[in-house]
Amino acid sequence: MEKEEISYRNLRKIQQIEKNSPQLANIDSSFYHELSKYEKNLESRLEKEGSSQKETLLKDEIKNTKKIAISIYEMREKKIVTAAISKARGGSPDLKFLVPEEQKLFDSLLNLMMQSRQEFLDNKPKKEEKLETKSVESEQKEHERENQENTKPMLMITKNIPEFVGTDTKKYNLRKGDIISLSQDMEEMLSKRGVAKKIEKLQNQK
Repeated sequence: MEKEEISYRNLRKIQQIEKNSPQLANIDSSFYHELSKYEKNLESRLEKEGSSQKETLLKDEIKNTKKIAISIYEMREKKIVTAAISKARGGSPDLKFLVPEEQKLFDSLLNLMMQSRQEFLDNKPKKEEKLETKSVESEQKEHERENQENTKPMLMITKNIPEFVGTDTKKYNLRKGDIISLSQDMEEMLSKRGVAKKIEKLQNQK
């Protein structure tokens, strides 16, 4: 589409083309900038207008212009979202009529979608596989850990502690009242934080 000066008639024309086409209509790259200037010009004319009749006409034109502008944007917005979904799924959507402002929107949507697909789809099996492998290793070394337990300090947890990874690379989710045997360095760390206290071995309390 050749560059045309923004006018109410021109906006209606673009609106109809956009409505009747499944693809983005060919608008000038400065469309949104020129549209903003056109709307500001109407507002400026309204402020200076002395005739009540012309004021009414200008108010109607401003109101209708805003409606058409929103309609054009929302139709193009929907097509851009659809194009981003298609691209994220390996498609080749027609993007030749994206204007600079819309290109930024498309790129942001596509990046977010690709990150989400990677997080929820691509990496999920790998994470599960790692967890499963760790679980098998844990079972194989259960007896060894039980033997080591007797050499570690016995602690009583005095406050709920958000989940954390210990120096042994294991995840811990400790609650107030829990009794657990931990390594010396972890015992010192929790004691300094005031969330645990050292107690005698359970067997000594029998």
